Amino acid sequence: MAKGNSKSGSFVGTGATVNVELGWVPNSVEIYNATDGTTLQIAYLIPWVVPFTSGGTAVPVAGSIIRGAISGATATIDAVQLSSGTFAAGNAVGNFTLVEGTLVNAFGSENVIITNPATGSIGTDDATVTPAVVHNVAITTQATAVLAGTTAVSRFEGTTAATSKGFTVGSGLAAAGKLIRWRAFRDDA
Repeated sequence: MAKGNSKSGSFVGTGATVNVELGWVPNSVEIYNATDGTTLQIAYLIPWVVPFTSGGTAVPVAGSIIRGAISGATATIDAVQLSSGTFAAGNAVGNFTLVEGTLVNAFGSENVIITNPATGSIGTDDATVTPAVVHNVAITTQATAVLAGTTAVSRFEGTTAATSKGFTVGSGLAAAGKLIRWRAFRDDA
């Protein structure tokens, strides 16, 4: 088993998005504005979490493959987190957590088809999903709502052989002229 990694660093913000290359995608990242002493943000980047509603009657299990009916995105389910309803009744609501490295393309707000590789069964419009989410929390004097867009930290998968994996700091966090400190963590593999 490979040992986990931890790496820390800093950069001066420019007011634009910043990609921090690590050579690996971290499970979580902490961001702190050291100039102003404000906002510690923690982002949970792995695993991908895909919320679903309107669960159909096909029951997904770990190892099932989901495919977007519109996007064609695919991924393998690591776990099914049911928060209400049942698949048998067609009203399941919850989250799929995905096996790291299996997400191909991006899910939109769409129906997904579930394939169970153990049985070979293939469903039709088995659940309605929304795009995969990364959970970001800003901590000031108290926890605030989940953040997104320019005030969030997200995964950076690299785009060419010249860029490696890591994370992206949104432009709202990478404020111009501010010293931004960060620490990234990866679990044991």
